[in-house]
Amino acid sequence: MEFRFDANQEYQTDAIEAVTNLLEGQPRIELDMSLILEWGSAAVMNRLDLDEENLLENLQAVQQKNDISPDESLQYIEETIETIRGKKTIYFPNFSVEMETGTGKTYVYLRTALQLFQRYGLRKFIIVVPSVAVREGVLKTLKVTERHFRELYSNPPYRYYIYDSVNLSQVRQFALSDGLEIMVMTIDAFNKAANVIRQSTDRLMGETPLHLVQSTRPILILDEPQNMESEKSMALPLPL
Repeated sequence: MEFRFDANQEYQTDAIEAVTNLLEGQPRIELDMSLILEWGSAAVMNRLDLDEENLLENLQAVQQKNDISPDESLQYIEETIETIRGKKTIYFPNFSVEMETGTGKTYVYLRTALQLFQRYGLRKFIIVVPSVAVREGVLKTLKVTERHFRELYSNPPYRYYIYDSVNLSQVRQFALSDGLEIMVMTIDAFNKAANVIRQSTDRLMGETPLHLVQSTRPILILDEPQNMESEKSMALPLPL
């Protein structure tokens, strides 16, 4: 049995366009295979060239098109976190997309990631989920949609996987790859200070997995954020 997906559901394509249009005017990132040193680690990273005024104008245009009262300012997440260079205050915009249960939100945000890669060259995505059960559901959706997405986007170079503290080579691959990388993680991977992701390790030649991930400036997709509203959960130690 094979699932077949309709790529032309209007409410889904409208949601995808709403997100991609937030970055209208962002030039596509073309890589020359040279590695970029960000915060001390070698990585191929996302880049945002738009300023706050551009982002707000784009947000208001999207809201007006969808009959939503325009916001007067951007909403940001700001937090002081540990980085390879010590404590650093990060500051990045936070956008919320709401969809009814059963309308295919997982399909929509996965396809949005591919759309952002195709249109702007953004290539590092982390999907943060509240539980192992949701994580397994996301992985299943990635598997059953893979053929559909490859056909829809002309076979883009993309990989997806669950973060596994036993297989830290995936973290290095995430940082160094010039293709589209989608890493799925539970919120618990961040919440415990003793987690492997926060420890330097010989398996990464002394580097800390979290610092490698930070260096890519990943786009965070929070699945079911209403289930991650504790103070600790909202203070994710990653920049955009």
